[in-house]
Amino acid sequence: MGSLFRTAERKPRVERVLPGSTYRAVAIVTITIIAVALSYGAISAVSGFAWWQTLLLAMFALGGAAEFTFVGVIAAGGAPILAVLAGLLVNSRNFAFGVAVGPFFPQDWRALIASHWINDESTAISRTGHNPRAKWHAFLLMGAAIAIMWPGGAMVGQWLGNVINADLLGLDAAFPIILFCLIRGDLKNRVTLSLTVIGILIAVGLTPLLPLGLGAVTSLSVFVFVAAGWAVRSFIRRRSAGSGGVDQFGDDPPRTDNSVATDHSHYTTRGEGHR
Repeated sequence: MGSLFRTAERKPRVERVLPGSTYRAVAIVTITIIAVALSYGAISAVSGFAWWQTLLLAMFALGGAAEFTFVGVIAAGGAPILAVLAGLLVNSRNFAFGVAVGPFFPQDWRALIASHWINDESTAISRTGHNPRAKWHAFLLMGAAIAIMWPGGAMVGQWLGNVINADLLGLDAAFPIILFCLIRGDLKNRVTLSLTVIGILIAVGLTPLLPLGLGAVTSLSVFVFVAAGWAVRSFIRRRSAGSGGVDQFGDDPPRTDNSVATDHSHYTTRGEGHR
């Protein structure tokens, strides 16, 4: 009896939206974000940026590659407008990220706020979700971590700019390694793997020829091949549909079920008339 009552009083198990592996991935990525933010803050301080400039850039740009590019152009003596254009061009990769997260984004005011958190890490972490709701929660978790830890780490790096040697630490290599580990499951798809390899070859080949940060953006040109393939396939489908189903020998198109049913009813009615 006692065990019966204990079974009846047992509360139903609540299913977790996100698995523990997603939280661990967010924690690991957050650690690398803090490390790279320290590097960004240190480089910004050495380049002559005031602390409030470093903070505002980290808060409103919220894109590591764009901020490194902006600071690098200014440090090299480039005009501010060129630094802004270079940063915008580097951050143009967020267009592809927006397409990736669009299917599970809510179609209301929340999308306007969360769109500021679209970046490499939040998009990659969202891929760990098994349904739209889990992907949305994973995106928010990673986006919130970046929005807090990136500006905070940049501030610490700004204050320690004279102590940390960002070039020797090589912290900028942490991002691509972590992101590759997050998307390795998607590379099991042959199409995705092929496009990834093509994008890598394009980026590696053009990086020595283009300004800082623009080589990776050129990898997005693989979408030109995808768009061309879709256009050709759509054209072939429209042309096939416009042919009206007539085959190459000029025979009449095969009768559909409706035509068969019509003929059958005709014969049945004629038979009833004879009876």
